[in-house]
Amino acid sequence: MKIFVSYRREDTQHVVSRLCDRLDNAFGPQNVFFDERSVGTGGDFLGQVGGAIYTSDAILVVIGRNWATIRDAKGRLRLSDPDDPVRWEVGLALASGRILIPLLVDQARMPAKGDLPRELRDVTTRSGVRLETGAGFDASVDDLIQRLGGPTTHAATRFPGTRAPRRTTAWTAFEGNWQTQDGGMTQITQEGNLLELHGSGANGVMYEGRGHIEGRHAILDFANSFGVRGRLVLELVSNGAYINGQLQAPTGIAPFVMMRRT
Repeated sequence: MKIFVSYRREDTQHVVSRLCDRLDNAFGPQNVFFDERSVGTGGDFLGQVGGAIYTSDAILVVIGRNWATIRDAKGRLRLSDPDDPVRWEVGLALASGRILIPLLVDQARMPAKGDLPRELRDVTTRSGVRLETGAGFDASVDDLIQRLGGPTTHAATRFPGTRAPRRTTAWTAFEGNWQTQDGGMTQITQEGNLLELHGSGANGVMYEGRGHIEGRHAILDFANSFGVRGRLVLELVSNGAYINGQLQAPTGIAPFVMMRRT
């Protein structure tokens, strides 16, 4: 799991350092891009930031009360400047199809679409998290880490077994209850990088799978009650609301889509 943190220093620097310390502990500092330490003195800022965005699994956009309204020395809105670093980072993240998660800080509200440049307006459609800065800080960061799929620096050594999926709205965790295109239901449980899948189609066919995460995909060995065996390849899309999948079997490749139900 690689995470990129986008923020405006004048707006939320007071909380971003604390946030990155917690993310470092959960995912490893090498997997968390934080400009103050990730871009070296004299480094190619745009090159390093662009490369980090393209290789990250999730982009965290930290939004404080003044994120959309801060002005420069001439009184112009910073977000109206095409060269503004925050506008550039968020625009690149959206254009590249990365999972983008707004973090609302200090009782900030999601900006209105009309207050944003056209290329940033999709930020307002992304499901976000409220990040507390007081006594609730640790609990809200724990929730964020869980939604990101939990620590990945130490891979799980055993499969999750037959427990029910935890209730989650994770963007980068496959765990949850999923509805298939034919109206059937699938349960996926996840421990670290290991997954189990159990489900049934509307026609009564039972199926199961077991596998692991490779990069942005989950790879599982699959079998159903009709004796079909093969491989499942799963990819989270639309901020984790859907799975695009393929069943690779001796008879051919069958694409499918599943919608998250929890």
